Order: sequence, then C-alpha cells, then structure tokens
Amino acid sequence: NSGGARAAVRAADYSFVTLDDARRTGGSYPGEMRFTSSRERRLWDMAGSCLLLIYSSLYIVRPHTEWLRAANLLRLAVGGSFLLAAALLGLALLRKRPGWRVWMALAGIALGYVVLLSRFELPEERLHFLQYGIVGGLVYMALLERQKATSLGSAEPSGGGRNLWPAVLAFLITGAAGWIDEGIQEILPNRFYDLRDVAMNAGAGALAVLSIWIVGLATRAGGRMETPGKGDSGA
Repeated sequence: NSGGARAAVRAADYSFVTLDDARRTGGSYPGEMRFTSSRERRLWDMAGSCLLLIYSSLYIVRPHTEWLRAANLLRLAVGGSFLLAAALLGLALLRKRPGWRVWMALAGIALGYVVLLSRFELPEERLHFLQYGIVGGLVYMALLERQKATSLGSAEPSGGGRNLWPAVLAFLITGAAGWIDEGIQEILPNRFYDLRDVAMNAGAGALAVLSIWIVGLATRAGGRMETPGKGDSGA
C-alpha cells in the first residue's frame, strides 16, 4: 500500500511539473488550446478577461448608469472612458515610435469614430463600440499572431484568403460574444434582449478590425518608403 501511495505521489508531482512547464513555455496539455507564442496567449487572456468583466457587470451597470444620468454625468463618464482608452493606446504606440503615416491613419480613424458616435443619442450606446472594439481588436491581434507563427513554418503562400481569415474570424467571434451578452441580459431582471445591441457589438468588432488593418497598411507603407533611403545612405 505504501509503495502504491509513493507511486501516486510521484505521478501527481510529474503531472504538475508538466502542466507548469506547458504554461510557462506557451505550450499546451490535453484539453488546452495550443498557443503559438506567449504573446498570442496574452492576447487571448486579455480578450477573455475583458469579456468576463463585461458579462459580470451586466447587472450592476444599470443602476450606476441611471445614477450618472440623474447627476448629468453620464456623457462625461462615457467620453472620459474613450479618452482614457485613446491615451493608453497612444502611450503604447509611443514606445514603438511609429512613423507619421501611422499617426495620420490614427487621426483619420479617430475622426471617423467621433463622427459615428455623435450619431447615437444615448451615451450608453456608444460604450458598445468601446467594449467590443477592445474585444474585437484583441481577438484580431491574437489571430494575426497565430497566422504569423503558422505561416513561418508553412510552405503555403501567405497571400489571398490566408490574409483575410483572421479578420473574418475575429468578426464572427466578437459577434458571437456580443450575442451571448444580449442572451445574458434576457435573463436578468433589470436588462432586456435587443437585436440592435447585437448589431452594434458586431459592428464595434468590425470597426476595430478595420482600424488595425488600416494602421498595419500605414506601418508597412512607411517601411517600404524608408528601406531605399537606408540603402542609398549606405552606398
């Protein structure tokens, strides 16, 4: 009996070490999704955390929204949320020192968001584009990271539909997540199911994907313009 117990302890120790190693190296174990890199894992973790925060706050956010509305602070709170997100994005980009084309692209994207959001009368409706824009952007970047890793080890060409599937899949995942959001609201006593909100959630994800794609185009265009100059200076 004691020998069997020692064997069980050794097996348990081995399984915990294997699990820890798999997590530390970005690998997988039976039943877990296989990540191609630690960055992809972080992006999926952040997207999942954002969704968990959105879902868990569905019940309590309504009374807080009504309190802010009664105090005439709701528009200020929503606008401040967008400004905070924009500031964090700007700080993250400053670390990468992007070229002027990227900043021009971002300015155009920001103007587009301002025009779009101004068409919504209720401030809380604008939050859909912040919440599911973040989720859609994180999912899209995770899928791009997966595509980059898999294409490096594949002999297949990377053009055509292969460049399109991360955008399509990110849109579908974000749309499904937004639909689940409304499904949860259907069973809550202080919320209700609204197909218009489902469409806004999916649209928010699509806009985030489009914005990241535009920034990627500007980044690649800047790289192509700078490469010949570097070669000329070296000659």
